[in-house]
Amino acid sequence: MRNVATGNTYIRWGRKSCPDETGARPLYDGFAGGSWYSHAGGGNNYLCLPRDPVLVVIRGGSIRYIYGAEYQVTETIWNELNNDDVPCVVCITPNTNIVMVPAKDVCRPGWTLEYAGYLMTTFKDYTARDYVCMDGQPESITGSQGNENGAVFFFVEVRCGSLPCDPYKEVLRMSSMMKKLDSTNSQLNIVNNDEASLFNAGYLVG
Repeated sequence: MRNVATGNTYIRWGRKSCPDETGARPLYDGFAGGSWYSHAGGGNNYLCLPRDPVLVVIRGGSIRYIYGAEYQVTETIWNELNNDDVPCVVCITPNTNIVMVPAKDVCRPGWTLEYAGYLMTTFKDYTARDYVCMDGQPESITGSQGNENGAVFFFVEVRCGSLPCDPYKEVLRMSSMMKKLDSTNSQLNIVNNDEASLFNAGYLVG
């Protein structure tokens, strides 16, 4: 833990440091973790686990397990990170209002962008997990290229119908080349020629 000024906190998923340009400072950094991807019990949220845990022995009773988390991003723009373990950092900012906004990467007037990236969660056939904003320039834990599973992160694709198809264009498939729409449009991304849209997400403070 570090001595920092009081303020509000958020987790920067996929990075080991806070964005210095916003005035945010690290409270601690560590490893993304959670329940095993297919376990029905345990927590349904991802956690940022510190590098220096305090562990105790408790005898008897039933238990649940917690695991590290991996990127599951084969054949995408982050293919080189597939199966790498995910870092995280808890950041503290002097601003009082923080919100994660899905499907946007540009701030409204009066707000400051902390970081932008992609909405991620577990696979559709696995036990449900929270959505998180994974940093758009992700890092990995050094030496963590093994396929150990645990908690996992997949990109989120749009399925329209009950969600309006305009502007939420439906993903046909995920491929490895991305370009961004003009900021005056819907703030979604186009992947190759398939009109495949990924959510952008970012933390804003005011």
